[in-house]
Amino acid sequence: MPPGLGEVGWQNYLLDYHRQHPGITEQVLRGAPRADVGTAYDWLRSAIPPNPGRVIDLACGSAPLQPLFTDADSYLGFDVSAEELATGIARGRGPLIRADARDLPVEDHGADVVVCSMAIMLMAPVEAALAEVARILRPGGRFVSIRPVGWPARWRDLRVAVPLVLGLRHLPEMPQRFGRGRLAALLDRAGLEVVADRALRFAHPLGDERDASLVVEALYLPHVDQQRRRAAAERLAGIARPGREVPLAIRRTVAVRS
Repeated sequence: MPPGLGEVGWQNYLLDYHRQHPGITEQVLRGAPRADVGTAYDWLRSAIPPNPGRVIDLACGSAPLQPLFTDADSYLGFDVSAEELATGIARGRGPLIRADARDLPVEDHGADVVVCSMAIMLMAPVEAALAEVARILRPGGRFVSIRPVGWPARWRDLRVAVPLVLGLRHLPEMPQRFGRGRLAALLDRAGLEVVADRALRFAHPLGDERDASLVVEALYLPHVDQQRRRAAAERLAGIARPGREVPLAIRRTVAVRS
């Protein structure tokens, strides 16, 4: 965990962030599809067979995955952010319940599939959340998560990364950073065997100042004040043009309950 904030500090920051920006993660990912796999949400769904049975969406946010599981026997989303859940409900998604990923109101072996989109790196202690995943999954059940990573990237991505970092004078932060080996080890200790693990580069357009502002606002920046965020957005807006894009490297990890 990054120094200077701590577990409680991160929890409070994330609650406040998503209170102010409900649905922002969905806005970014829906704006960054690939021609071959669709959005990152589509890519997550493709790792799960049709008719998946009982689906639990862990830290579901505005529940962008729910429309992709209309063939499931049931879908239930959990999140700690009331504002994110309200956004999902306003979009006709559900059922959604406010609950902590480390203490879910789900019976043992009550799920055939657990999904987690862009949130596993926000959970602390993550071991407790993974223990809950293992508890609620039936033997042979599948856990699929996606999370941001630093690779793959292209050399031309530096044209966006350099002005962004110069404007912020800080790197984005997250409570957890996983190398592939660390997450696999944590999953293994929880009784979840990794069966597939792959990263892809998605990209969001950087066509105008609205895109620039969205990119900056979508980052977790607990140690960066509003003045520096504006400076970073202005730098990005200065290089925005049709055809330019902001890279989004995302890793999908698929594990099976032993």
